[in-house]
Amino acid sequence: YVGLPGPPEQTSWLWGDPNVTVLAGLTPGNSPIFYREVLPLNQAHRVEVVLLHGKAFNSHTWEQLGTLQLLSQRGYRAVALDLPAHHAQRHDQQGSRGGAPIGDALPPVPAHPHRPAQA
Repeated sequence: YVGLPGPPEQTSWLWGDPNVTVLAGLTPGNSPIFYREVLPLNQAHRVEVVLLHGKAFNSHTWEQLGTLQLLSQRGYRAVALDLPAHHAQRHDQQGSRGGAPIGDALPPVPAHPHRPAQA
């Protein structure tokens, strides 16, 4: 529309803290799942946070946005999982993206706190 200002100029979404280390790895087993992890930085450990992503993203998105670093600074251990077929370096022999079902990476969560979870 004429007369409307353009969108603000985007500054970098990337930021980092030299004291925060982002670890990356694969879960063990036949269907490894790629993940990125940060540990609490200089604070008492709080709860663990699991970060998932949408269809067009992967675990690296959480690092680029600074979410992993922020959670570490606030005392959280955070793990960003790559959902099946989203880690850019995982390709099978046919060239299609492969990956394990996300349920393979996480233990069952009990629906009721006083009853054990069933696998």
